[in-house]
Amino acid sequence: MNTLYNRFHQFIDYFLFGVITASLNISLFFTLHKRLGLNYLLANAIAVTMAMVFSYVVNKKFVFHTKMTTKRAVVRECMLFLSMRGTAAVMDIAGIYILVQFIRLGATLSKVIIEILIASSNYFVSKKVIFKKE
Repeated sequence: MNTLYNRFHQFIDYFLFGVITASLNISLFFTLHKRLGLNYLLANAIAVTMAMVFSYVVNKKFVFHTKMTTKRAVVRECMLFLSMRGTAAVMDIAGIYILVQFIRLGATLSKVIIEILIASSNYFVSKKVIFKKE
C-alpha cells in the first residue's frame, strides 16, 4: 500500500485537496445562496473566488511543492494559475447558468455537476503547465 501511495502520491494529494476545495466551494455556495439568500450567480462567483485562493495555496505548498527562486518565477506561476482557474471559473459560472436556466436542474445539483467536470481537468493543467518544476 505504501508503494502505491509513493507511486501516485502527487495525484492522491491533489485529489484529496481537490475534494476539500470542491467541498469548500459547494458549502460556500450553499450558504450564500440558500442561507443568506444571495442570487445563485453572485453566490457562485464569491464561492469560486474563495476556493481559487485556497486551491492555489494548497496546490503550491502541499501537492506540487514548488519553490520559486525568483520574484519573476513566483509572479509567472501565480498568473498562470489565476488565468487557468479564471477560465475554469468562467466555465463554472456559465455551466451553472446553463444547467439552471435551460436544463432546469436545481442550483445545488448543478453546482456539484459542474465542480466534478471542471476538477477532472485541473490536475493535468496544474501539473503540466502551472506548477511544473523550474
